[in-house]
Amino acid sequence: MSCTQRMRIVSAAIVLMSTLMAVSVSAQTDLSGQWAAINQSDRVTRGAGPWLGDYTGLPLSAEGRAVALSYNYSMLSMTERGCMDYTENYITFAPHSIMIERVSDPVTGEVLAWKISAGGSDRAPIPIWMDGRPHPSENDVHTFSGFTTGQWEGDTFTGHMTHMKKGIVRRNGVPLSDKATMTLHLVRHGDLLTIMTVTEDPIYLEEPHVQAGSYRLNPRGQIPPTNPTCFPLTELARLDAPGTVPHFLPGTNPDEHTFAKMYNLPVEAAHGGAQTLYPEYRKTLKDRYTIPPACPRDCR
Repeated sequence: MSCTQRMRIVSAAIVLMSTLMAVSVSAQTDLSGQWAAINQSDRVTRGAGPWLGDYTGLPLSAEGRAVALSYNYSMLSMTERGCMDYTENYITFAPHSIMIERVSDPVTGEVLAWKISAGGSDRAPIPIWMDGRPHPSENDVHTFSGFTTGQWEGDTFTGHMTHMKKGIVRRNGVPLSDKATMTLHLVRHGDLLTIMTVTEDPIYLEEPHVQAGSYRLNPRGQIPPTNPTCFPLTELARLDAPGTVPHFLPGTNPDEHTFAKMYNLPVEAAHGGAQTLYPEYRKTLKDRYTIPPACPRDCR
């Protein structure tokens, strides 16, 4: 083989490697930046919060429904709960903006992790590890950040989270157990970022629950990567008595039927369940549902 032929082969190999590297890099979108939450179609969920007893669109199990109906908003006023974070899936239904940071290996420059900031005062930062580390033992500590590993699937960044804390699926007390796991999908289109989560819980959910949130790039944002210092206090004097825990016993929640009555819904439809998520369920309401004469609230 002549020297010229060798040079041609080497040159072709270099071009091929450069092309493959370019394809690999192009599939990995830059997620870093300050991202402002877009609170539009889910304004009620992210803003004022849903009604007590509104579990529509949730694949709640009987156990999950029972826990949700025992919930009292005054729980948030307890001293030990005042500085407690919400669970990791709160990222898709919180009103806060977020910051995403690239964590690079100081030697190779490769991505070790993508870190999603707290973005508010009630959610912990979420690191998504990219260095191949294994998930810890099931008996290892569970935190409000969970444990997440990630990889690129084309232009979609996917994370798999375990070791979640007990928490909520909706801000009206719908529960999530510490047996839950979550898959995150992050997709960037220009200055728009969509985060979709698929949460599975063998205790409180009958099937996977899908939530999504949208964000817009905000180059002038000043979002802190960590939460500000929280100082716990008792917000309601009546909660100072030892052993006081606001709650409703089974069958005593005064708002159990309020949402259903307001919108003329059958109670079982308002209280969710996997069967209520599908179009076929509408057929079961044909002879039992009448449209309210006027929209009472949240009509836009």
